[in-house]
Amino acid sequence: MRANLASAAFHLEIGPLKETEYTGISQVTAALAEQMLGDSRRRTGFFFGRTEVAREIVEDLLACRNGDLLEWHLQRSGTRPAPQHLSGPNVAIFPNRKTCRRGFDFECQIVHDLSTFLTPQFHNADTIEFHTSSLLEDLQSNDVTICVSEATREDVARYLGPLAADRVVAVPLAASAAAEEIPRFAGRTAEPYLLALGTIEPRKNISVMLDYLARNRSFLRRMRVVFLGRHGWGENFDALLARYELREAYEKGRIVFPGFVGEAVKATLLQNARLLVYPSLFEGFGLPVLEALAAGVPAVTTRSSSLPEIGGSACYYFDPFDEGNFDRVLARALSDARTRKDELRPQCREQAAKFSWPRSYSTIMMTIEQLLAAAWAA
Repeated sequence: MRANLASAAFHLEIGPLKETEYTGISQVTAALAEQMLGDSRRRTGFFFGRTEVAREIVEDLLACRNGDLLEWHLQRSGTRPAPQHLSGPNVAIFPNRKTCRRGFDFECQIVHDLSTFLTPQFHNADTIEFHTSSLLEDLQSNDVTICVSEATREDVARYLGPLAADRVVAVPLAASAAAEEIPRFAGRTAEPYLLALGTIEPRKNISVMLDYLARNRSFLRRMRVVFLGRHGWGENFDALLARYELREAYEKGRIVFPGFVGEAVKATLLQNARLLVYPSLFEGFGLPVLEALAAGVPAVTTRSSSLPEIGGSACYYFDPFDEGNFDRVLARALSDARTRKDELRPQCREQAAKFSWPRSYSTIMMTIEQLLAAAWAA
């Protein structure tokens, strides 16, 4: 058994790294790839679809955080199909949708959420089809399914069972480590602002913040609001500004929308924000909340799905279906951020420190190895 386990090769499917902009699942895949590249205890490798990918290509992707040239690199690198030529036993780890089934000796899939099943109104038809058409067959072919939160694990067990309890495991994700000190903007202290971080789409529910600003226009004279994230689907940001009659505030720079930004800019914006507002209606994990906490910034978010698991007592929670609740919670969070800043920042970082990529990666790998050992012992 020990000889078999020592000879096992672990392969990460890097399809999500093909994205032009790394958010969500792409960020998770990048973090797992970094951990695998630094794992000297195990045999590790990478594949894309059904093609082996050289470590050098993965390193380049992680360095530039852009997958536009992935297929070009593969065409020029003379790669071979995986896993037919690889010496076994072979373990595949799929960080999202599976690109093949039963092509490896042991298969692990990471499930992020069941929002396309449970809240289809928050997704377009193509996304629903992409995620729901194969998930049941994927789950049935998995040797182990990793859920990114206890909330997601409970959803899988409740709606997509029956599956063996020891084959569906919750392993929380993590946020990239936040620097203790980020330089101020051009050496200056920024004007106070709130940061709303997330893809512009119905599920992220940024209309809550826009509606608040439309009803409390004097707020923007005291503080800017920065909306950060790429456009997903549904109304774009221009249309939302028009709906809430906030175009003038945007033109005057009181509302700022830079769209998608790189990790360094995002970290700077998080570190200097008064608060993060993250009003999402459904999350498998909620990375932006954890990123804010790691930066020492409190988050105002919903008591929905996995978010209380992530934020613990360091967040301010509101009920998105209780009219007026957001206003009251935001007022309390702003007051605390002004009067209790030195107390809140270490509390936020303490909560964020409960999550780390080395810990998450180690738990995933040990879970797989335990199941492998049990299978070979049988």
